[in-house]
Amino acid sequence: MTPPQRYRATVEYDGTDFLGYQIQTTGRTVQGEIEKSLQKIAGAAVRIDGAGRTDAGVHATGQVIAFNVAWKHALIDLQQALNANLPRDIVITDLKTVNIDFHPRFSAVSRSYQYTVLNRPWPSALERRHVYHVKEPVAVAAMNDASRCLLGSHNFASFGKPPQGEVTIREVMQAGWSQHGDRLVFMITANAFLYRMVRTIVGTLLEVGRGRLAVEEVGQILEARDLTRSAAPAPAHGLCLVRVTYPEDAQAEIAC
Repeated sequence: MTPPQRYRATVEYDGTDFLGYQIQTTGRTVQGEIEKSLQKIAGAAVRIDGAGRTDAGVHATGQVIAFNVAWKHALIDLQQALNANLPRDIVITDLKTVNIDFHPRFSAVSRSYQYTVLNRPWPSALERRHVYHVKEPVAVAAMNDASRCLLGSHNFASFGKPPQGEVTIREVMQAGWSQHGDRLVFMITANAFLYRMVRTIVGTLLEVGRGRLAVEEVGQILEARDLTRSAAPAPAHGLCLVRVTYPEDAQAEIAC
């Protein structure tokens, strides 16, 4: 009998038609669809662990999951079998075996999110599910100036709530905007995130870009540790989890 093996998979999904990543009693979720696929393949219920619980409407190109399953065929055959049984808005883009103690959430050292804004007078018919349309011009340089105060270890209580417990201190390693024609992309990397933290930061920085907040006010909002001081969260559909980094990934980058 083939013993169970632990697998690590990178998952891409369009979050538009999901109630979020985490399985719920009713409604369509990313975790629920993947577990259905695994059950068809394994012939028994298989529970998966995920690196992050993305909200309804949030997308991913770099979500990481792990699961244990007994599989006697080649690794590529398991990946193909999973994708054949998954709906079209979820794809397993990478699959590998890992040590039994690997956990996508607790083994991670950082996570990176990308938020995309379409900044022009008219919306996009093709990208409406993946970019947030802001029609008025925004000052990207000012938003970048404001982003710098987020770097380092801070109490981010003004930008989100902890998914569990009461600790609201997080370490941000990267935060900044880049412009690609009429698309503005915000990239942020941290050891972990609070609930709706990225979307609330984006919403607040866009207020700076619109001229409704001064650059220095973002730092003041951060220091206030008061969620009522920040702007409303930007819409979910502009957000994408692009990468989860683990110690072995960081070591490989240094070696290169």
